[in-house]
Amino acid sequence: MGLLLSLTFLLFGIGSAFIGLLITQPDAVFNFLIPLPPKADVFPYNDRTWRATNEIPAKNSEIRPFRIDWPEKDLLDLKQRLENTRYGSPISDVKFTYGFPTGQVKKVVDYWLHKYDWRAQEAVLNQYPQYLTAIEGLDIHFVHYAKPQVAAKPVNTFPIALLHGWPGSFFEMYKLVPLLTTPRAIGEFDAVAFEVVIPAIPGFGFSDAAHTTGMDPCNIARIYDKLMERLGHTKYYVYGGDWGTTIARCLTVMYPEKVLGLDLTMYPVSVVPTMIRTAVASVAPSLVMDPTESYKLISNHLYTMLQEFGFTLLQSTKPDTIGAALSDTPAGLAVYILEKFTFFTRPEFINRTDGGLTEHFTMDELLTNVMVYWITNSIQSSVRIYKENCGYLNCGKLQELPRYSTLKFRPLGASF
Repeated sequence: MGLLLSLTFLLFGIGSAFIGLLITQPDAVFNFLIPLPPKADVFPYNDRTWRATNEIPAKNSEIRPFRIDWPEKDLLDLKQRLENTRYGSPISDVKFTYGFPTGQVKKVVDYWLHKYDWRAQEAVLNQYPQYLTAIEGLDIHFVHYAKPQVAAKPVNTFPIALLHGWPGSFFEMYKLVPLLTTPRAIGEFDAVAFEVVIPAIPGFGFSDAAHTTGMDPCNIARIYDKLMERLGHTKYYVYGGDWGTTIARCLTVMYPEKVLGLDLTMYPVSVVPTMIRTAVASVAPSLVMDPTESYKLISNHLYTMLQEFGFTLLQSTKPDTIGAALSDTPAGLAVYILEKFTFFTRPEFINRTDGGLTEHFTMDELLTNVMVYWITNSIQSSVRIYKENCGYLNCGKLQELPRYSTLKFRPLGASF
């Protein structure tokens, strides 16, 4: 009887300790139960060809200058399509909570037709040097700029890759260029500036789209590393936003010896440990968090996520359907993209009549981003990134990526 009681207490103690670890250190428990696989078994280090014929592309390291010059006949086609826009029936007093309201659609189309000057915006896009180079059979478009050194003191220049996401484009990084390329004192250096590289994701804008499946963020990371190496950079900094965040994490995990520092606007977390923490926090928040920080609970954001993230499910399952629909209508394309700029700029903007669209951006800036998708007919190929990484909600390497810590490799920052 005494032995049985001792065993009971021992098992109870072991069970309690395990539950305690599961609550407080779920990542450690998860990694113990499911050991971290070698990176070579998880991440795509091997070259691929992205042509439908499986033809191995010839080695070609040429970097070709590129300028945007959209034909006048295509501008006329855009104008005719906008003039023939068919509008839906309006509904009153819903602001942007039902999506993009009809009245605001008409205002966007009217501005696009009568005030927007594409040639002026084309000059804005062309203000920084742009290039194309073939990597794994695809032409990759990128901006590459370093301000000429005119400072009295020598300038320490470091390369940095600025990585965009969806529904953004390489253009969203333009405001960062003068900030990063202007020399300033940082730490031990009297004058520091960055040599900026802004690649367009394959299938976005002027970068070729893959003809075969599999172009997920980690394959894109390998392509970007090749681009940086082609530009002469074996070590570089990385900044990523939205999908650029995931691509940047892939770069840092796959090539830790090359990434000098990492700055992200989103930070992915391990799915299973997060689910455990969320379940515990729902009944006993003080065990895993400060009770005053209830805003951290996913459960408090679940309704908003269901309301505003439906596009991720659509694009993760049937990207070509929505892509085909949007490829034929400029007004529809603009509405679909700009609606994301409402909520994701500030969630409360959906309760404003104008969606707060021009609170932080000009209408010219917003429409120029849309034009990058329209003139290149790349909306369909761009939304496929969701399917490639999150097809059937498996989310591919997103499951494994957070388990490989970047903190022990290089300095990490977060921007909001």
